[in-house]
Amino acid sequence: MYELISEYLKYPPYEVLPILELRIPCSTQCIFNSKFKQLLEIEEFRSQLEVVDSLKDLINYKIENLVDEISVRISNKKNLDINSLAYSIYKIIEFGGDYQIGYDNIVFEDKKIFAGSFNEIMRLNKEIEKILTDKDVRSLCDEIKYLVESLWEHFDKNIRRSLNESQSRT
Repeated sequence: MYELISEYLKYPPYEVLPILELRIPCSTQCIFNSKFKQLLEIEEFRSQLEVVDSLKDLINYKIENLVDEISVRISNKKNLDINSLAYSIYKIIEFGGDYQIGYDNIVFEDKKIFAGSFNEIMRLNKEIEKILTDKDVRSLCDEIKYLVESLWEHFDKNIRRSLNESQSRT
């Protein structure tokens, strides 16, 4: 068990949440399906993972809310990848960046947001600019970022501590 704990602490497993592609520490299900499954025998570790599970659920709920908020604000949904749009809006609000606007599409990083005529692209771009300044959307993005940071902080302060304590007892 000592070697397993050491490996877990050295290379902590993570999972990636859909849509926003956010890395978070592995939840209970993720650990259960990994080579670290045996760590679930440690009671304190398992109880700390319950916090990870709850925060993961809350983050997923907030991501769904973000997609819904964006969907409501977009008039033309044909040829629009709403999940890629949500990803791009989150990334731009929290970390910066910009769209590449072509003559027949809008792209962010490697994600195609929309394909259509130049006039449709320009209309959508105006709608996106409004969304990027919308206080409700910005607040949701900030909440998601804060929750992910809190999750990693919980991992560092509580999960690492509980495993270090378990390791020192073995």
